[in-house]
Amino acid sequence: MDIDTLTHHYAVFPTIIQSNFFPRCRDLKSSMLMELDRLGSIIPNSLAPRFTVPHYTTIDSCNDLHTRPVFEALTVFIKKELTVFANIQSINISENGIKINKMWFNIYKKGQCIDIHNHPNSNFTGVYFLQASKGSSPIVIKSEIVDNMIALLVDENNEYNSRGKVITAEPGKLVVFNSNVMHNTLPQNIDESRVTISFTAIV
Repeated sequence: MDIDTLTHHYAVFPTIIQSNFFPRCRDLKSSMLMELDRLGSIIPNSLAPRFTVPHYTTIDSCNDLHTRPVFEALTVFIKKELTVFANIQSINISENGIKINKMWFNIYKKGQCIDIHNHPNSNFTGVYFLQASKGSSPIVIKSEIVDNMIALLVDENNEYNSRGKVITAEPGKLVVFNSNVMHNTLPQNIDESRVTISFTAIV
């Protein structure tokens, strides 16, 4: 018997990342930006002291965007994508469906970013790129074991040796992942600010 027929490989702890584009991103961009501009003029920055690089966020000062009419279409799209994301993992969804428990916005000016972090006390996390011109800084997904193993040289990247993934920022792109996943952004490297809407959800 050929010993190769007995060799099996298992991706035991896969990190699933899902992305799609909001079909109405162009026609709703202006109205959403206008509302965020209005909110930004009256809502204080709630950036936690533990983050080393400043940027503007409403994660704790205004995290109910999903209840506001101007974001209704985006919220419906996000919930649909979250259902797809749960189904691909065979996650049991309650009769009440997936609930978005927080939705807030972030503004990154040139040179600004966010340190590596995750979002406990939720199941899913997502980022929607509302304003992200060409050259805007990406989001970086990090492996949970990246700091606990000696890095090895590889001939090519694949699902078995990946230590992370860089996801390009594009206007209208929605990115979803499990809330335990560590992630950060690189410093915004163009003059125009990058504006994102982030959220967490529970099943």
